[in-house]
Amino acid sequence: MEIIWRATAKDRAARFQSCEEFAGAFHYMPKPAAAQPPVEAVSNEVEVLEQVVHRVAIPADARGSKPPGVCLHTDCQERRGWACAYKDLMGRECKSWWCRRHITFIERTPFCPRHASVIRALAPTAGTIFEIKNRPAVDDRALPLAALVAEDIDKDVTELVRRRYQNRKDVVLAADKTVRQTWAGRTEVAWERSWAALKSQGYLIRIAIRVSVAEPDHVQLLIGNTVVFKEVPDWIHRRREGEPPDHADRARFAKKVFAGILEHVDEPTPLPPITAGGGAPQIEPPPPPEINRTLIEGMVLRLASAATRLTGYEVADQLALPFSAVEPVLKSLTTDNFLDALGLASEQGPWMNRPLPERMAYALTKQGRVRSEEIARASTRYAGPAPVSMSEYRTVLAEAAKPGTLDMVKVNIALAGIELAPGVAEAVRAAVNSRSSIFIYGAPGNGKTTLARRISALLGGPIIIPVALDIGGGEVMTIFDGAVHRLESNQPIDRRWRRITRPLVQVGGEFQLEMFDPTFEEGSRTYGAPLQMKANGGVLLIDDLGRQRVAPKQILDRLLVPLEQEIDYMNLVSSGRKVEIPFWAQLALSTNLKPGELLDEAYLRRLSYKVLMPDPTWDMWGRIFERERERLTIPPNPAALDWIRSMYGGRPLRGNHPRDLLERLVDVSSARGQRAELSQELVQAAWQTLFIAG
Repeated sequence: MEIIWRATAKDRAARFQSCEEFAGAFHYMPKPAAAQPPVEAVSNEVEVLEQVVHRVAIPADARGSKPPGVCLHTDCQERRGWACAYKDLMGRECKSWWCRRHITFIERTPFCPRHASVIRALAPTAGTIFEIKNRPAVDDRALPLAALVAEDIDKDVTELVRRRYQNRKDVVLAADKTVRQTWAGRTEVAWERSWAALKSQGYLIRIAIRVSVAEPDHVQLLIGNTVVFKEVPDWIHRRREGEPPDHADRARFAKKVFAGILEHVDEPTPLPPITAGGGAPQIEPPPPPEINRTLIEGMVLRLASAATRLTGYEVADQLALPFSAVEPVLKSLTTDNFLDALGLASEQGPWMNRPLPERMAYALTKQGRVRSEEIARASTRYAGPAPVSMSEYRTVLAEAAKPGTLDMVKVNIALAGIELAPGVAEAVRAAVNSRSSIFIYGAPGNGKTTLARRISALLGGPIIIPVALDIGGGEVMTIFDGAVHRLESNQPIDRRWRRITRPLVQVGGEFQLEMFDPTFEEGSRTYGAPLQMKANGGVLLIDDLGRQRVAPKQILDRLLVPLEQEIDYMNLVSSGRKVEIPFWAQLALSTNLKPGELLDEAYLRRLSYKVLMPDPTWDMWGRIFERERERLTIPPNPAALDWIRSMYGGRPLRGNHPRDLLERLVDVSSARGQRAELSQELVQAAWQTLFIAG
C-alpha cells in the first residue's frame, strides 16, 4: 500500500517523478511481513540479543558492511533472520544474513536475493540436456545479473521478434527460458540468454544478453555475433560509490538496452575499440567503387517508389555510395522522365549542409513507377548497400588468400590447450602457410574437430567481404551473414563492405550437396551465398566425413575443380545461368573412420596434407586431466591418476576421456549431495558410466 499512497499523494513532490521510478518501486517491493516461512526454517531462526538498553541505529563499517547478525538489505536493521544456504561446487557457503522480509525460500531452503536468482535461473533446465552442471561460485555475480536484465526485457524482445516474423510461416521463433552457460572467448565463461528467429538455413535474427565471469558488472547486448552495447548498470555504480539505491535504475536500464536493440537490430554496429594500437596492414576496399549502372538505376527507382520524395544525399547514403557515383544515375533518370526533380529540399535534415546537388529532391514519376516494376520482374528486387562488382570481390579475396609465413610461436599460441603428437603442429603450419587442403583422421575423441576449428586463427588478420555481390545479368547474391561472420570493431569507410574475423564454416553429418548451391529468395529475387562462399578467406570444415547421407566421393567430386582451379561454377536456378565464383577457402576434412575405406588413392592424392591424430600417451592424458580438473574446480588428489590407470586395463586412451570422466564425477557427486572430489569411490562410480560393458 505504501507504493499506492505515494503514487496518489496530494503533494506532487512526494509522488513518483517518472514511470521508471514507479516501475522500479514494484521491482524492489519487499515481501509482506505476514508471509511466514516454512516451519522447518522457523526452527533455524536465530535472534542476536543486543547488549544495550535502548535500540540505536547500527553503524556500518568503513567498507559499507554491517555487523554480524544484521540483515544486509539496505536500510534494514532487523536482527532476526536466516543465513543464506547457497553452497558452490567447492563447498564454499554464502552465509550472508537476511531478515524475514528480505530472505527468499525456495523449496524450504533460505537464499539471499542474489543466490535465489541463481537457483531460479538453474531450475528450468534441471534434468534436461541443457542442465547447467557447474553451479556458479559463491562470489560469481555474472549469472544473476544476466538473468535479471534478461527478465526485464524478455516481454519486449519476444514481442519485437514475434511482430517482425508473425506472417512468415517458414520462420521459427526460439527463445531461451533462462540463462545458459556459454563462452565469450576461448576460455572465458559467460552467461547468456537469447531470442531468435530462424529458418532451415540458419538465423534470421538473434538477440542475446550476455555477462561474462571476467567482467561480472558489464552487461553486453549481442545482435548475431556482434557486441553492440556494453555497460555497467546504474545500480551497480551506486553500490560502488556508496550512494543510496534508486528504484528506477532497473527500469531505466531495461529501457536503454531495448533502445539499443531497436537501433542495431537491422544493421548491428560493433562497439568502437577501447584502445588503438598498431598492427599489420588491414585489407581495404579497392577505390573507386565499380557499379553496374543498370542495377543501380533499378535500386534508385525502388527507393523512390517507397518515398514521397528523396534527396540526392539520401539516395547515396542508402546505397552506401559516394554522391559522385550516384549523380550521373540521377541525371539520367531525370532526363528519361523516370524521376522528377523537385528543387532543393526545404525540410531540415542531414543534407542541409551538403553541396547543392546533394540537396536536390526527387520524386518518382508515373513512367518511373512502370519502369521500376519492369526491372523488378526481370531482375532483382534487392534493397541495401550497392552490390560489389565481381572484379572488386576477386581483388580483396586474392589479398586475403595470399600465403604468408608462419612461425612456430604463432602456431603454438593458436593451438594452445590442445595436446598434439610430435609433427602435428608442423604439418598444420605447412598446410596453412600454403593454403592447402588438410585431411585430419584418427580415433574418435582425440581432438580432430578442435584442431580443425583452430586453423582459422592461423590464417591471418581480419578480411573484408561485401554485403552483396553483383553476379551479372541483373542478379545479386548476398554474402555477409551475421550468423556466420563476426564483425570487427573498425569497419571500412566504404559501407558496402564488412570487416570480419577469418570465417569458420563448419558442417557435419547434416551436410547435403545442395548446401554448395546458392539459395534463391523469391520475395527479394536475390541469391544467398552457399557455404563455400561464406567461407572464402577462411576455413570450410567438413566434420565427421563419412557420416553424411551423401558419399564422401560425391563431396570430393564436387570440390575437385574448385580445389585445383580456385574457381567454383554455380548454377542460378532463376535465370538458368552458370557463374564463376572465386574459391579461396581452406578446406579441412576430419573423420574417425579409416581413410582407405572412405576414399581411394586417387581422391586422397588430391588432399594435400594428411594428419593423423593418434591416441594420447599417458603423459598427455595426465595433462589433459589436470586442465579439466582445474576447469571444473575439483580439488587435486595425486593418487587419482594411479587409480584411473589401473582401471584402463587394455582399453585405448582417448583425449576426451579426462573431460568425460570428470564431468560424470561432478554429476554423480551432485546427485549424492556431495562435494566433487577425487575420491576412489566417486572415481569408480563415474568410470562405470563412461563405457559400454563388454
